[in-house]
Amino acid sequence: MMSGETQTSRLSFFGRIADDLTRKVLAATDVAVFLAEGREALIKADGHFAFADLEPSPTSYRIHIGARSYRDRIVLQGLPTSAPVQVMVPGEDELYLLINNVAAPQQRVTFEQITFVAPIEAGAAVIGEGGLIATLAEALEGQKITFPVLSTVAGLATGQVLRIVRSSNLLLRPGSYYPFPADATVIAVKVVANDSLQTALSDADIEITRINGNSPTLTDVGGLQLSLFDLGGNPPGSVILDDNDRNTATNDCGDAVFYFPGSKQITSIQVGVTKTGFQASTSSISVTAKRRNFQKVALAAL
Repeated sequence: MMSGETQTSRLSFFGRIADDLTRKVLAATDVAVFLAEGREALIKADGHFAFADLEPSPTSYRIHIGARSYRDRIVLQGLPTSAPVQVMVPGEDELYLLINNVAAPQQRVTFEQITFVAPIEAGAAVIGEGGLIATLAEALEGQKITFPVLSTVAGLATGQVLRIVRSSNLLLRPGSYYPFPADATVIAVKVVANDSLQTALSDADIEITRINGNSPTLTDVGGLQLSLFDLGGNPPGSVILDDNDRNTATNDCGDAVFYFPGSKQITSIQVGVTKTGFQASTSSISVTAKRRNFQKVALAAL
């Protein structure tokens, strides 16, 4: 008789992918995850992906992630030893807040009302300016949210920025053809060459440089640089963006998109557009909240 054989695999990378707008985990059937050389990940029903039996490498692996209606992304991840590594990026699935007031007796801070907050469990990490590390004392979720209760508010002050970590999920950002909800403010940008055909330009980089006429205040919160835009208004509003929120690139059809909660009173944004071989351009876009706004930007060849 022949003895049975047992085949084992060594886990190398694992992670999970969620929608940047809704923060819901994407279904396994909707996502493709693969390495640069074409090797595909195993994706489980709960949205986790995994690669097995990869060799440790002094250089990072290039992990490609894609899904229909979303922007493709590439994550560089090192594998220094044979120990498994979770693929995650600081600042990904987080809630950014500007503190309006600190209520020390109640161990809470208040902020501009958020129309809806996807669930964040009690015990989630809270990262503040000046090295503050705390946790959520109570779960944070629901509609018209204005404050979290924290394990400590020591050292916090009005005007500071907080990061509340929801999960270690990687996020895919909606692309130009995503079915945005009716209450979202969407800014669609099309970049073309300044020629007779207005040829669509792919891989043009677009950066938000002003919102409502205001440049951002750059703030380091736990090693992550965030851009705070003052919206003005009464009561005053603000938008906090990380680098992935501020920057995007056009697809093969020259299309790109930015999006914001419709509750934010955004009336204009200014973008800088660059592409190798073309003159850089700055464009101001008038914005109507809770609508899809469109701007075409033409670049002149160098």
